[in-house]
Order: sequence, then C-alpha cells, then structure tokens
Amino acid sequence: MPWREIETCRTRIYHVSFHNALSSVSFFFYGCNFKCKGCLRRVYMYDCHLNDFPKTSRLRFLTTDELVEILKKIKPRRALFEGWEPTLDPMLTKIADSVRSNGIHTVLLTNGYLYPPIESFDEIKVSIKALSNQVHMYYTGKSNRRVLENFKSIYKNAPEKLSAETVLIPGLVDIDEVVHVAKFISSIDPKIPLRIDCYWPIVPNTPWRAPTREEIRSAVITAHRYLENVRYLSSDAKVIGKVYNLWPIE
Repeated sequence: MPWREIETCRTRIYHVSFHNALSSVSFFFYGCNFKCKGCLRRVYMYDCHLNDFPKTSRLRFLTTDELVEILKKIKPRRALFEGWEPTLDPMLTKIADSVRSNGIHTVLLTNGYLYPPIESFDEIKVSIKALSNQVHMYYTGKSNRRVLENFKSIYKNAPEKLSAETVLIPGLVDIDEVVHVAKFISSIDPKIPLRIDCYWPIVPNTPWRAPTREEIRSAVITAHRYLENVRYLSSDAKVIGKVYNLWPIE
C-alpha cells in the first residue's frame, strides 16, 4: 500500500526518536504555551532516554517530505506526538491524519490548553498540572480553566480516547492536590485512566525534590479510591530495549 502523502511544508518537529522494543516513534514539537517551572525540556531538548544526544547546536525543523521518508524506513506501529506542545503546529492535523491513515497508532500528549483535533488521534493524553488554579497559574503561567473545560469536551466527543496525567511534586502538587485531580476526573467518569508521574528535580534553581516511593504509593492508593485505573511512572523506571535518534541528522 503506497504511503498517503502530505503536502510539502515545514513542521514544528525538531527531533524524532525511535524506541525499538515498542516499535514506537516520538515526534518532538517545538514551542509551548505554558512556562512550567520544572519542565524537562528546559534541560533536555531531546529524548532523555537516548544514550548519546545530538551534537548539533542549531535546531532545524522537519519538512513533511523528510518526515514521510523517516516513517517509510522504520515502519513503526505507534507514533507519539509530544515535545513541548504539539497543538501549536498548524500542520498537526494533516500530519496525524497521514500517519494514522497508514496504519500507525497515533497518540497525542498535550497540556490541553488548545482543543486538539480528536479525530486525528487514537489516544489523547491530557496533562492536568493542578486542579487548584492558583497552583496552576504559579507553575505554568496560565489558568487551568480552559484545560479543564477542554478535558470535559474531549470526553464528551471521544470518551474512549481520553486519559489523564499529572505530576506529583512534593511541596507544590502534593498528594492532596493529586487527589483533587482524581476527584475532578471521577466527576466526569471514574473509568478515565490516570497516570501519576514522579517529579524529576533536574531544572536548576527549582526548590522541589523527587517524591519518595512511599509518597507515590500513597498518591496512587488514595487516587484509586475515586478512579478505577491509576498507575504511576517513576523517574528511575528502566527502558526496555533501545532508543535511537532519527532526527536531527548530524
């Protein structure tokens, strides 16, 4: 079956990695409408699971033609749209539609501030930074009102595609705040999956530490009182297989 082509143009994708054990490609999109104080991208522009990072000091965005050539070579089963914030790319819908039409499972990771093209994705994972608007404003620089409304709207239009993520940050987004997030999700549907990520304290001049195993365990157990599907991702989780850089090419 010939690859469904996309009109030739330049995307906001500056990095592509491939996880061989999962047959999963990750597209990293440049730019974000949040300014999260503990954002991983402040330190790691590229996939943090790479053994060797690209040495180039200059970003170059992929064209759609280059993107298609990469996908033709590796033939992944899954494509993860992440980075900073993919929904800022005007080409997102066309890229995702083309990828999906070629039998690749598409997954969007988004902060939820902009309403995503839900028809173009098989899964949509919304990161809810905090339910408290005060905490959300402090951490991201933006109100969470649109995020929460968009989360409800995505569920209304595509409930089977939606899941949520939040980050446990002791001293800021603590266990009580994670529980508030879980209660909000449960008020929509207790079957919506939630993943709790452990904060990774790598950004200079930020005051927060990583959660302990007991803290993450407590957060999961407590959130489970309100949601049926709760899991966590620890900062020291080991990667199965290898992760390769596909772009930029040095």
